[in-house]
Amino acid sequence: MSDHSYEILDLLAKYDNNVEAALEKENSPVCLYAFSPLRENLFEWVELEKGARVLQIGSDYGSYTGILSEKAGEVVVLDDRDENLEVNRLRHGRRGNVAYAAGNLLSGDPSSFREYKAPADRTEKGEELFGRPFDYVFMAGVFDRYKKEEAKPLLQKAAGMLKPGGKLFAAAENEAGVRYWMGADRLSGSFLEAEYRELFHALKEQLGGEFTMYYPLPDYRYPAVIYSDEYLPSPGEISNISARLDGPGLRLGNEEEAMAKACQNGIFPKFANSFLGMYRRGQE
Repeated sequence: MSDHSYEILDLLAKYDNNVEAALEKENSPVCLYAFSPLRENLFEWVELEKGARVLQIGSDYGSYTGILSEKAGEVVVLDDRDENLEVNRLRHGRRGNVAYAAGNLLSGDPSSFREYKAPADRTEKGEELFGRPFDYVFMAGVFDRYKKEEAKPLLQKAAGMLKPGGKLFAAAENEAGVRYWMGADRLSGSFLEAEYRELFHALKEQLGGEFTMYYPLPDYRYPAVIYSDEYLPSPGEISNISARLDGPGLRLGNEEEAMAKACQNGIFPKFANSFLGMYRRGQE
């Protein structure tokens, strides 16, 4: 998805930072993507310790920064686009436990990342934000900004910032998702199920630990329910996943029927619309 930070900044200015008012009066897919409370469902269920240090890679317009801030002790948001960080700061900067850093994790050294618009009373310098490991790392809406072959080193760098036993959550589109066989436009930054699973297997091989795959439905952008390798849906369990919140409807078939067939054949993970991988780093 293209970056729409300037359009969203205009919306925040128009509605005096009131995202509920923007959602009520605007009907653009961009407004919905940035402000829909459904976006928080992707990580709302994750249990965080009250004092946990969290790294959010990719500002994503602050769509789930709020829920992380409510649960954690400290949230550091990293993005290489100042305008996207500004959207996030306007939404959540007053929370007191959210800091912003400008930099690219793949190409940059964390010690060189600069803190974005640090409050005057902050005593911790920007480079010190990354001087300690994190308990959790969250990534969503990130892979579409990188080449597919860059996903492995990106995830390795992200996992390398975890404490032993820390957890990384990363969401991506499924290139073979049922939605796309039904006529929806494929998004960039997507993977086949085997490709995405292999990325997390590589983390396990490199750093120890374990991983689990989750499957948000209808997708990771607007999840209503999240399945996992431990709990997969039965054929009659999936319903109301065809409605497109951010684009035209499907043209070539019934998404629920196709997903039910995938469940019957035991291949639901290969055709789910999105993935959410969870990696827990090994103890050192």
